[in-house]
Amino acid sequence: MSSFFYTILISPIELLIELLFSFFYKAFDNFGISIVAISLFISLLSLPLYHIAEKLQEKERNQRKQMDPGIRRIKEVFSGDEQYMILSTFYRQNHYHPAYALRSSVSLLIQVPFFIAAYHFLSHLPHLQGQSFAIIQNLGQPDHLLQIGSLSVNILPLLMTLINVFAGMIYTKGFPLRDKVQLYGMAGVFLVLLYQSPAGLVFYWTMNNVVSLIKNIFYKLKNPLKILYLMAVAGSVGLTLVIIITKPNLPVSKHLILIIGSLIVCFIPLILIFIKKIQNTFLATFSLNSKEVFRITFLSCISLWLLYGVVVIGNLISSSPNEFSFTGDVENPLSYIMLTSTVFFGVWVVWPLFMYGMASKKMRSLMSFSFFILSATSVGNIFLFSGQYGHISKILMFDNPSLLTPNLFLTLVPLLFCGIVALTGLFLIKRNQVKILSALLTILVLATVMSGGYSLWQITKSFENHKQLIQNNKSFTNHDEIKPMISLSQEKQNVVILFLDRAISSYLPLVVEQFPQLKEQFAGFIYYPNTVSYGAYTLTAAPALMGGYEYTPDAINARDSEKLVDKHNEATLVLPRLFSEAGYAVTVFDPPFANYQWSDDFSAFKDYPEINVYRMLGRYSLQYKTEYSENLDWDVGFESEIIQNRLPMYAIFKNSFPFLRSMLYDQGTYFLMAKNPQVTDAFIDSYAVLHYLPQITSIDSNKPTFTFLTNDATHEPTFLQAPNYIPVSEVTDTSNPLQQDAGYDEIDQIHYHANAAALLQIGNWLDYLRKQGVYDNTKIIIVADHGRDVSTPVFKNYSSEYSKILGYYNPLMLSKEFNARGLLTEDSQFMTNADVPVIAIQNTSVSSINPFTKNDILMMIDKTNVNSFFSSADPKHNSGKEFVFDYSQSFSIRESIFSESNWVPILQP
Repeated sequence: MSSFFYTILISPIELLIELLFSFFYKAFDNFGISIVAISLFISLLSLPLYHIAEKLQEKERNQRKQMDPGIRRIKEVFSGDEQYMILSTFYRQNHYHPAYALRSSVSLLIQVPFFIAAYHFLSHLPHLQGQSFAIIQNLGQPDHLLQIGSLSVNILPLLMTLINVFAGMIYTKGFPLRDKVQLYGMAGVFLVLLYQSPAGLVFYWTMNNVVSLIKNIFYKLKNPLKILYLMAVAGSVGLTLVIIITKPNLPVSKHLILIIGSLIVCFIPLILIFIKKIQNTFLATFSLNSKEVFRITFLSCISLWLLYGVVVIGNLISSSPNEFSFTGDVENPLSYIMLTSTVFFGVWVVWPLFMYGMASKKMRSLMSFSFFILSATSVGNIFLFSGQYGHISKILMFDNPSLLTPNLFLTLVPLLFCGIVALTGLFLIKRNQVKILSALLTILVLATVMSGGYSLWQITKSFENHKQLIQNNKSFTNHDEIKPMISLSQEKQNVVILFLDRAISSYLPLVVEQFPQLKEQFAGFIYYPNTVSYGAYTLTAAPALMGGYEYTPDAINARDSEKLVDKHNEATLVLPRLFSEAGYAVTVFDPPFANYQWSDDFSAFKDYPEINVYRMLGRYSLQYKTEYSENLDWDVGFESEIIQNRLPMYAIFKNSFPFLRSMLYDQGTYFLMAKNPQVTDAFIDSYAVLHYLPQITSIDSNKPTFTFLTNDATHEPTFLQAPNYIPVSEVTDTSNPLQQDAGYDEIDQIHYHANAAALLQIGNWLDYLRKQGVYDNTKIIIVADHGRDVSTPVFKNYSSEYSKILGYYNPLMLSKEFNARGLLTEDSQFMTNADVPVIAIQNTSVSSINPFTKNDILMMIDKTNVNSFFSSADPKHNSGKEFVFDYSQSFSIRESIFSESNWVPILQP
């Protein structure tokens, strides 16, 4: 029962705190600033409630003040039952009840759910562990700022209490002793409760008290609202400018949303005038009809609860009930609907009706009208403007998130629909046709009940059948079936490019020496150790790898009238277009920096529907953690916890305007903080893809195929469990060949671990291809875009100060031609990863003519002098038409990387 009330009353506030915390962390990348920001925003958002509560308190104090002389006289003269009877009569004559004394505690009661929500969120936020801010060394532990011998004193709780007491002194000046004792008593209670709490939580509550102190000072000033408005404008404009300047590569739509939000704050006075005009013109008479006002409010809130809590989630789960059955520690998927509907019962029924009960008549009419607009708009967004977003997994991740970007129709028409709803509502209210609104809302409630009920019936029926099948099938396991994503042909040609980001070339011989079976697994492959990359990072290195020599940094800068992002997208599309136009089935996974976004923006492919493009990063992490939970700090219950946490945000996502959905989705995080983060998480997001390559590869294509797969396992190095280099929560064996040489540090060793792990999993996949009989008719290129500034066997002993930097420009590259035989061999000819397109189209029927420039790819090869440039890894620092280079770490290379004299620094022009 307690969890039920917690979900209704506290969970909505906790969700709001988490969303705000996540937003500010993404904006500032600082946990301390995020805590300050959520404290400020929560205080501002709850200010209307406190304002109403303080008016009630003031009313209570004034009434008690008027009655006090009479009460004293009665108590002086009478006693016992007679005193009680006369006091009761006195209260009744003054329209007062002793229970009204509780009104003096309303503001404190309001603090309780906010305190509990913040306490639960921040005290259970693992991200704070080890994070410092200002003088606080660890936000996840008590501050221990003062050390007296062996005694540690937590200063923040004491500071919090002092500020609280000082704020109370200002606020209660002239108040009765009872009110003062109440405030000071609560300050003492919070001191006891929070003294041993994590510093992050105490810091949050300290900032709350600072805001409360400022608020109390404001009340003593002239024109406090004007000062508050000016501060809000400065804060919102400043925040918007900071985010736009520090994150220029956010989509234009997100910048626009920030600007609109800032403008709304700036125009609050005009908005209030507009609202007052609507109130006086349309809602004045309506506000007097308290029954209809309440009826519309109640029906709107019920419809919103059903839409968010039942209809959206019911439609989602009923589309594939079995997928949501037996997930984590949840068997029946109806449990998800029960939990989500309980959360939204608090969001749309309990809290709104509480605020409605505290509001004035005018405010109630505005609330009623607003809830009507929200309910009607939600219906439109769910059923009329739902969008076509493709397949979504059970952990609510889309295969192709770029589809979330709306077209012009889905951007403007929903807003127009909302406007029409508002005007229609005002027209009916003005014409005293409020009963029509009530009738429409009643129909809406009945329709949502029927729609939700039908979904629940479908889910129940499907679950019972599924459960029966499981009981009949004793061999059933709770692991999810992994559906194939890579389709190869049994008889026709297959070309596969495995793009291993940051794979270190000269670690390959060491890995093969440690695992001799790789020589046979990689049979037919040729390793090219003498390979150069054109860039130190993906942004400058990947275009040449994907598009050939027309997309080296020099060549890209030569086209100085075109945007870098357009040239990058063009390079990304060269091979997919060539193979597609030659009749191949083409699939691209996680194209690097597509449209100059870190991930998920596949809009460059929208004009080529014949090219399949998907996100693979993180797709199988949950499956891997569940299957290997004995090695990881991972409980099967985490899966259902992830689903439960994301479902409310998915409901908000579906009910929102389409132009907001991409922002709310936030690359699959739904603006929530990751649960149970581990140091291996980023590695597992990519490693799991390589691990499951055999399961996600099917041999069923009737066409020749081209597959381009980017994988970041080698880009997210971490210590793994030796000798097989598998991810575990607690690594007990880090042994590796580099440990035998003092010239290699831990950074070098974790890179070796990641490279070895990736190659071992690829070796397993190659065995699978042999078993399926498609190894010979499959050309495979394994290549990196660049290396890293780590010690490597090639450059470690160079006398140059640049010995580590040169590691950036030596990427892994090996390839296997059709029908190639023999053990893994080595070819020391001078290569660049811009040779990849040439290797890919050799011995195929694919044209060598670049579909964009119309030049012959084979004729553009030029390796006389290879200019490798150091430049920023972030698109926001290369957002113009030409790359900006750091010439102090850029080199020109010719013929061989193994001769130190061949590395010539490039002079800045």
